[in-house]
Amino acid sequence: MNPIEALLQEIEKAINAELYYLALLLTLTLPDVCTALEQPNGRTDGGKLYKLWYKANIFDLIGGLSPEEAFELRCTVVHQSSAQASGARSYGRIIFTMKGPFRVDSMVLNGAMTFDLAMFCERWIGAVRIWIEKSKTNPIVQGHLPNLLQVRPQGLSPYIVGTPIIA
Repeated sequence: MNPIEALLQEIEKAINAELYYLALLLTLTLPDVCTALEQPNGRTDGGKLYKLWYKANIFDLIGGLSPEEAFELRCTVVHQSSAQASGARSYGRIIFTMKGPFRVDSMVLNGAMTFDLAMFCERWIGAVRIWIEKSKTNPIVQGHLPNLLQVRPQGLSPYIVGTPIIA
């Protein structure tokens, strides 16, 4: 299985298990992972490439947050466990609704940009699956895939063999 697809399935499992914060954290890092795979050196940068990749692969397909807002959200959620918005926006916070009696998605509500978390993650997952298909003929991406952190059921020779690891 493509290791990126394995990440997407982990997000789906987290949503199904109601591990919403975990699903959100991994979803917001997907552009970093994909961007790094596209680079000859296998690494991303401090945000410029994230924003470009997001614009080309997520925003133009599904809209929602601007590339700048998406990167800011990724930084504040992943590094600060916060979803407060900065700058001159029409909202001061980003809120994710979870399983409940109603779903609020992609709208400003009471001064907060509000998304249904499962729908938010599913849209990003769909965009990444399209990118996976497009990247099947990209030799740089394909060359980096074997080195991506992934579950290795039989270990990784010559380091540890015969037992499952993540490496």
